[in-house]
Amino acid sequence: MNTANDLIALIDPLIANFDPTPNIVNEHFPLRWESTIFIQDYDFSENKLDLDEKYERSNSNQLKSVRTAIEINKEKDGCFEYWDGAFMVESHAWCSKLNNNKDFPSFSLINKKFKNFNELKKFLVDIYG
Repeated sequence: MNTANDLIALIDPLIANFDPTPNIVNEHFPLRWESTIFIQDYDFSENKLDLDEKYERSNSNQLKSVRTAIEINKEKDGCFEYWDGAFMVESHAWCSKLNNNKDFPSFSLINKKFKNFNELKKFLVDIYG
């Protein structure tokens, strides 16, 4: 069990209760789920990413320039690489951390490699389950 469909079947129910819920945008490796970020979850007083607050607020209650994503790639040798965090929409560059203020979610970037599907599955269940 280590196909893209197996991972989708594993992850979809684990993230179904996230708010907002990430949607799958790529069903082939690299698998990718993306979600918006609420404006209230970004600390504009610190503005770590130097976002234009007026521009970001023009998108209702969600940031325009930044989203979250979960991405899993399968290497030719059967290993898996996992990413989870915030990214800049236009450049697709990962952000190391969204906020420093403890009163806001950090969305710190997680990047890990796993030797096989079972290691990845255990990690995903532990982190999301």
